[in-house]
Amino acid sequence: MAWPGNAYAEVVRNTRFTTTAEMKTKLGTSDPSVWNPVYLTEVENIYWNFANQNALGGTSITLDMAKNNYRNLEMLLDNGYTMDYSVLSAYCAEYLAKKNGEPDAFYNIMHGCLGNPYISGHPAAAVTATTYNGRDYSKVFDASYYLAAHPELAGTIGNNPPELLRHFVEVGIGKGYAGNASFNVAAYAAGIDAQVLATQSASASYKALGAGKSAPVGKYSYSWANYYGKYLGRYSGAVAATAAAAPAQAADPSGITDIDSQGPDGAEDSSIPIPKTVTGVYTETSSTSVYTGLPVSSAQANLRPLAVMMPTDKAAQPSYGVSYADILYEIMEEGGISRQMAIIPNWTGLSRIGNLRSCRLYYIYAAKEWDPILIHFGGVAYMKGVINGPDMNNISGTYEYGVGGKAPGAGYFFRSNDRTAPHNAYISASGVQKACVQQGYLTNLRAGYYNPKHFTFAQGGNDLSASPGATSATTIDLSDIYPYSRSSFTYNAAQGVYYKNIHGGPQTDAATGKQISFANVIIQNTKWSQLDKKGYLGFTMKDTTEDGYFFTKGKCIHITWKKTGDYSPTVYYDDAGNEIKLSPGKTYIGIAQKGRSPRFS
Repeated sequence: MAWPGNAYAEVVRNTRFTTTAEMKTKLGTSDPSVWNPVYLTEVENIYWNFANQNALGGTSITLDMAKNNYRNLEMLLDNGYTMDYSVLSAYCAEYLAKKNGEPDAFYNIMHGCLGNPYISGHPAAAVTATTYNGRDYSKVFDASYYLAAHPELAGTIGNNPPELLRHFVEVGIGKGYAGNASFNVAAYAAGIDAQVLATQSASASYKALGAGKSAPVGKYSYSWANYYGKYLGRYSGAVAATAAAAPAQAADPSGITDIDSQGPDGAEDSSIPIPKTVTGVYTETSSTSVYTGLPVSSAQANLRPLAVMMPTDKAAQPSYGVSYADILYEIMEEGGISRQMAIIPNWTGLSRIGNLRSCRLYYIYAAKEWDPILIHFGGVAYMKGVINGPDMNNISGTYEYGVGGKAPGAGYFFRSNDRTAPHNAYISASGVQKACVQQGYLTNLRAGYYNPKHFTFAQGGNDLSASPGATSATTIDLSDIYPYSRSSFTYNAAQGVYYKNIHGGPQTDAATGKQISFANVIIQNTKWSQLDKKGYLGFTMKDTTEDGYFFTKGKCIHITWKKTGDYSPTVYYDDAGNEIKLSPGKTYIGIAQKGRSPRFS
């Protein structure tokens, strides 16, 4: 790829807009956690070098401009799998429209990026033991060292140098992992940053600011990938990458792939691709909610939901935000107690969400089909290798799988003083948004992960009159399934919904004081096993052989269910083999250990 006059390589920072104070003013926020991870450094380098000098004193720079939906241009060259071609193309078109169709130098650079062969069409990376898309990583990567430093990869990749290098480039670099014993990226970055600071401080433009001026930021980049890119040199962009065969689906390092991560025949669903990285933003055009079958705004339809881990502990009731769950899961865990996972699509106005508890592996597989942002407070070792996979976007108040991993967004959780730990951990919608910016998570639906089709809804509701074997069910008792929480439902015929009870009384939302209710109740019988002496459980969340029950409008039918891939939806059928039609509204899904059944009358 040819850069005009090699200008990009010669970019000199305009220090007028690099002080912290000026960044706060220009970006309209004083919270560095919001604008630091957006990689403003490199965007500034490009934008202000080529912008009309008459505009430099204006306020044209905005957070959206800086973010550009893809972080920054230099990372495009360093790791093509961090940007989607269609997203960049759409942004270029939008930017050009704002410029009244007159391209400027900044537009020309962005548009030139579309010629990068590692972006266009998202070809698979060509990887050898030492090269990734033609770039030689031998100076910074040793497969034996990397495997020894990350023994968790032994079960998923093993002694496979090309795939270890793929992991290092696509996952490890972003997390700051060392690739060999000799190259310390942090030390290298410190040296580069020192040079940047010295250059800024000595520049005429900085000195011209006069006495009392703030110190320059002195930061080359907020991305480890950019430091590796500077050290190793640019991709030439001259030769398109040779598509390499995708690696075989790795085994779950927990050793329980037959329980949670594969179908009953041990094979992944080949019809639903599971990409390793985000393939762009999915635009939902339907004005009907995929969760409830009810009308929804375009903005709401395109927002990713939260999947929030909430307790059923009696001392933890009531929870904040649980009534906003369009889908509420309940599943047993160790210790004879259940836990809930609330799928909350309309979350941006919530000031307190929780309290929050830890996650389990099977909840992740229940969550994935909704393309959510997972909110939890730690987890267990069985989650390792799944929770920290490149497809997962999670925010955790502590180590993400309990005994290790990172704690993405932990700084945005808070504890209240009205309850004792562990029942007093929360997060706000603002905290979620800031954590997403910090971690680089998309808050809009992700193409390749989101499914526009989940449930089928019956217009006006389904009284099950056309379903074989329908029986009356105005009370539902799940105490045999969840003996601790004793979850149950009572049907309100006037409103057409089931009100939920817990511990013998109404389950309410602490934010509203109102009892939660659902138009649909699904009980999903599921194969399970006890994994160890501690009592940790595993559930077969992908299956085509199990049954359950569907309750709506005061009636019940027997059903079967199928789920064939991580991101494919769970589909429910009546005994005639027809997909069931839900009544519009919220849905409770109780995952029942096979052998335990609901009682209803």
